[in-house]
Amino acid sequence: MTNPIGLLVMEYGEPQELGEVADYLTAHYGGYTPPPEDIAALQARCQQVWGTERGGSAAGLLANALSQVLAERSGDRFRVALGARHWTPTVTSALQELCASGAQTVVVLPLSPHASLMGLRDYERTLERAQAELQQPCTIHLIKDWPDLPGYWSAITRHTRAALAQLEAPAEAVALLCMAHSVAESSRKPETNYQQQLTQRTAQLTSELGCGAGRLAYYGAEGPGQWLGPEVGSALEELAQAGYRHVLAVGISSTYDNVEICYELDGRLAQLAATLGVGYARAALPNADPELVAGLADLVDGTVVERK
Repeated sequence: MTNPIGLLVMEYGEPQELGEVADYLTAHYGGYTPPPEDIAALQARCQQVWGTERGGSAAGLLANALSQVLAERSGDRFRVALGARHWTPTVTSALQELCASGAQTVVVLPLSPHASLMGLRDYERTLERAQAELQQPCTIHLIKDWPDLPGYWSAITRHTRAALAQLEAPAEAVALLCMAHSVAESSRKPETNYQQQLTQRTAQLTSELGCGAGRLAYYGAEGPGQWLGPEVGSALEELAQAGYRHVLAVGISSTYDNVEICYELDGRLAQLAATLGVGYARAALPNADPELVAGLADLVDGTVVERK
């Protein structure tokens, strides 16, 4: 009998209920106890994003959809597990689960299409720690990024076009605000490739939709040091000052709904746009969009063939 191939779908991780916030932040801060104000702030954001009813994990739903497509194509060839870098189920437990199922080779698929140097270091360190806890050796193939995956960009474009129609304004009167997660950089390790990829995608999407302007901005900067900018709120204010009365926001570095980006899109930016008197809409993230899922299945299949 042929050993199955493991697929570890890797996400960042986030709490699934308010009672988990303190422990989540402790993990996020590398074991340090978070101050009470940080716990309260994240709980407030979670409540604002979730509303009265918490849905299932969007990353989990995406991983399940991918598992189903792979099973339809290849039977029981793949074993799929979801692992979080900074929460549960952990990458370590997911890798152990896959190896226990008989997998001697594991493909690791991060759910972020664009990999920064900062992100890649995090991926590699997480996997090194996980491998160190295995009882037996396992061959790991990390898919570092997938910025040109057709299924991802077709889903992004389609969802953004649908959101554009909500504004009821000609495309040339709309400014497109493309959002990506900020990362820390230094003169020794500039994030040139990450920025170039995002800049190119912003220009491509702006052109395809015929928007009057396209702007790349960043969210999620935290801690000391130099982080990529401009910040999304500042970019929205600048677009309003430039005379744009309609702004369409789209997350171009995220594949699924999570508290951080949904708070930015549906909370902070929506409120700021209302204050500025700017018409505002935001594109839905791909989540388990069939085109994205099919594209990821192709990517995984191709990685297995390439590594043979």
